[in-house]
Amino acid sequence: MADKTKEPAPRRAAERRTHPRYGFNADAEVIEDVSGARIEARITDISQRGCYVETARSSPLGTAIKVQITTSGESFVAPGRIVYSSDKGMGLTFGDIEEKQLERLEAWLGSLRERDWLVQNRRRTQRVIMRVPVRISGQNFVGSQFEEETHTLAVNANGALVALSVPVRKGQVLHLLNVAMGDKAECVVAHLGKRQGELLEVGIAFRLPNPNFWRVAFPPRDWSYGLDEF
Repeated sequence: MADKTKEPAPRRAAERRTHPRYGFNADAEVIEDVSGARIEARITDISQRGCYVETARSSPLGTAIKVQITTSGESFVAPGRIVYSSDKGMGLTFGDIEEKQLERLEAWLGSLRERDWLVQNRRRTQRVIMRVPVRISGQNFVGSQFEEETHTLAVNANGALVALSVPVRKGQVLHLLNVAMGDKAECVVAHLGKRQGELLEVGIAFRLPNPNFWRVAFPPRDWSYGLDEF
C-alpha cells in the first residue's frame, strides 16, 4: 500500500529570508570590473545583501561588478557580483561595503522597514491591542549592552509596538523575549512613535513573520471591533 503521507510543503522564499527585500525604485548603473562596460538599470527591490535591477542587457552569472544606486540626490556605491540573470534584469549580491556606504544603505532600509511596518499595522486583521511582558536587549548609542523589562502596547504576526525608555534608532537590531513563554526573537526597529512621559512607542519587526510568538489567534479579516489605529 502506497504511503499517502504528504511531503511537507516547501517554505516560501519570504519565510526563508533573513534579509527581507523591500520594493525600491531608483536609478542605477552597473559597471563590469573586467571590461568596464556600463549598464544603465532601474532598481526594483533591495535588501542588506543585494538588489534586483531591471535592464535591457544582462551580464553572465558570476560577473564581478560595481553598482551605483541614486535616488533623491543621494548615492550608494558597492562592489558586487551577478547571481541571477535574465533578458529582463539581474540579481546582484553586494560584496564588502565601506562603512559610509553601509550607513547610507541602512538609512534607506530603515525608511523602507518603517513604511512596510506602518502598512502592516494599518490592517486591522493583523494586530491586537495587548499588554504582554517582554524583555528587550541590544546595544545603546555608545555600544554598551542594555536590557529593559517592559511590555507591548499591541502585537501582530510581524512584530509589536512596545514602550521603551532606552533610546533606539530605526534599523537597530534588538533581541525580544516573551517573558511568559520564554520565546526569543531577533527584531529590528521599524518605527519610532509617540513619547509617553519617559517612554517612547517603538515599533519592532521580526526578521521573519512569527504568528505563533504571541500565542494568540489574530482576528479574522472581517473583524474590526475594538481595534484602533496605531
